[in-house]
Amino acid sequence: MNTKGVKVLLLLLLINWSAFAQKVQRVVSLAPSVTEIIYLIDAQEKLVGCTSYCQVADEDTVAVVGNAVEVNIEALYALQPDIVLAMKLTKQQDVAAMEKLGIKVELMESPRNFEEICGQTLHIAKILGETEKAHKVVSLAKQRVHEIKQLAQKQEHNKIFFQLGANPVFSVLDNTFMNDYITICNGENIAAGLTKGTITRESVLLKDPDVIIIATMGGFGEEEMKVWKSYSGIEAVKNEKVFLIDSETSCSPTPSSFVSALEDVYKFISQ
Repeated sequence: MNTKGVKVLLLLLLINWSAFAQKVQRVVSLAPSVTEIIYLIDAQEKLVGCTSYCQVADEDTVAVVGNAVEVNIEALYALQPDIVLAMKLTKQQDVAAMEKLGIKVELMESPRNFEEICGQTLHIAKILGETEKAHKVVSLAKQRVHEIKQLAQKQEHNKIFFQLGANPVFSVLDNTFMNDYITICNGENIAAGLTKGTITRESVLLKDPDVIIIATMGGFGEEEMKVWKSYSGIEAVKNEKVFLIDSETSCSPTPSSFVSALEDVYKFISQ
């Protein structure tokens, strides 16, 4: 196909997407982050179903059709959605069942970095016909991330351990959006190079991090904070740089949550 033909094809696809977006009035979200993005771009009036983990929708009494993995197909079908937005964590048999019933399903990958979070936000907005609002949300987020990055360049380079779980100890890895919190803040992830998130406490001590950040997920944060503070010989403890971070924001891949968590990480590092 020549260049002109490709341009015509792209134009037709854009027209089709625009026409579809205008028709989308009923959407089901099968991921908490997707639901949060829907609220961010002010498209919540189109949300008719979500998961039990979509806390942002609790007060709006949106119908619950399952969780991020299990889906009640009958309940979902009864809502007659124009489209279902899901992550690839959703079981393939559930996706197949929805498609067999004639339900349009949009499956998305988990974003691996801040840029992909922004791209996914714009993609969802295009589907729902809310691109103008999404561009404002993304633009503001990118501006703030840039500001923090510039400020962080003036700070000392820090070795950082960012903990996500205990028993076993679990760390933020490379090639994840949470690693961006570290790199944007001019830090070094002590778990860099690992292919699995599990890490021994001894390994962390040997790496001697300058800063330890613990997500509050599962309520283990307070106990882990006490454990790390008992190792008085490491830099993070000597300099009183062991912190808790809200997992509701730090683990949620949306532009606003990312900025909120990044601001916390920068504050921890710079104080």
